[in-house]
Amino acid sequence: LLRVPKTIMGLTVLAFGNSIQDLIANISVSKKGLSTMAVTACFAGPIFNFGVGLGLGFWALMKTTGSDEIPVEFPNDLRTGFYFTIANCLMIVFAGTVVGKGVIGKKFGYVACALYVVYVFTSLYVSNASKKYSEGIR
Repeated sequence: LLRVPKTIMGLTVLAFGNSIQDLIANISVSKKGLSTMAVTACFAGPIFNFGVGLGLGFWALMKTTGSDEIPVEFPNDLRTGFYFTIANCLMIVFAGTVVGKGVIGKKFGYVACALYVVYVFTSLYVSNASKKYSEGIR
């Protein structure tokens, strides 16, 4: 689709489509004053997807193919996503425990959104740079 790399589509368009219902639910829960539940849900959803979603998906693939192992590539743009996920998690812990002493302020929302924008542009850059590098090798 428009020559956009698969990992970028997965890290942006698919992620947005997959997460929009969680976003709406978390905003609704937060507006009702249940901020701890909203933060917990933000972590629990991805953990469930990593554990159960990937676990069942790989199990089904192994059962179908009869293989005991599934090779998985981790291109640079996907690694970038992992690094930004870790940075965001650390930022939440730091903002909520050290800076805010149990309270996450409005500024955190702006910083988190800015981090996402930086992440998308960094992923695009890394993906483009990796593509140019691999084309130069040939």
